[in-house]
Amino acid sequence: MPSTTEFIEVLRSEIKQELRDELMAELKPTLEQLLYANVFDFAEACRYLKVSDSTLRRMVKNGEIPFIRNRTLIHFRQIALDKWLEAKEKSSSTG
Repeated sequence: MPSTTEFIEVLRSEIKQELRDELMAELKPTLEQLLYANVFDFAEACRYLKVSDSTLRRMVKNGEIPFIRNRTLIHFRQIALDKWLEAKEKSSSTG
């Protein structure tokens, strides 16, 4: 039969593991979203930003928006677009 101290330590360890499992289950969707963020092609980025093709092309050409160029293809990371939108929102509300 284990001593009271050993019993408390085992119980404490089990509680810690259960809490860790619960937290990970709760955080997993957010972590996966950040790790495997959406990457949009040109048409998807237009839909996401609700702008026309020509407007997005102008923004890319002028370096107004974050993008990734892979040879001739242009892609947009959702996280980068969200940060860009937040910055635009903050600058328009303070200006």
